Amino acid sequence: MNIIFTVIFTLSMLIFAIFNPNGSISAMTDGATKGITLSIGLISIYSVWSGILQVAQDANLITALSNKLKPIIKKLFKTNDGNTESQIAVNLSANLLGMGGIATPSGISAATLLNDSKNYDGACLLLVLASTSIQIIPTTVISLRQSFGSVNPFDVFLPSLLATIFSTGLGIFLCVLTRKRGIK
Repeated sequence: MNIIFTVIFTLSMLIFAIFNPNGSISAMTDGATKGITLSIGLISIYSVWSGILQVAQDANLITALSNKLKPIIKKLFKTNDGNTESQIAVNLSANLLGMGGIATPSGISAATLLNDSKNYDGACLLLVLASTSIQIIPTTVISLRQSFGSVNPFDVFLPSLLATIFSTGLGIFLCVLTRKRGIK
């Protein structure tokens, strides 16, 4: 199915390029320029937040956060491993700040640790939380809006907060419900 879609898309692009060479070349160069500009903007944002996250880890703030979140993490994820709890705490913290890209390595590490300990319900819950995470500060979205010239890039704050609270609450509820019912 993907191969058919790719062939059809490629043929349609070739036909467009044949009948409108100026428009296709212009679209390619404009698209490449905008893509590079966006990538550089995101790299700078992620670099700053990665540095802040590393400083927080070096200052043992992540450990302190992990200790504060331990009762919640233990209850939700059914784990007693300190390293797993720490990785989950890093993932949740980065997601709370709207840095999904920064949260990914710790999320992968936590999911691997949960799978290694045969805690599949916890790994599933982590996936749901990483996908729906409450974003106190939607950093990436605000940065994207700012880079595209939004008059007020912070307008997404309240709608984003409300939507992520709802989606995270629903995700946790459904995970707990399926866990209690033994649905796999």
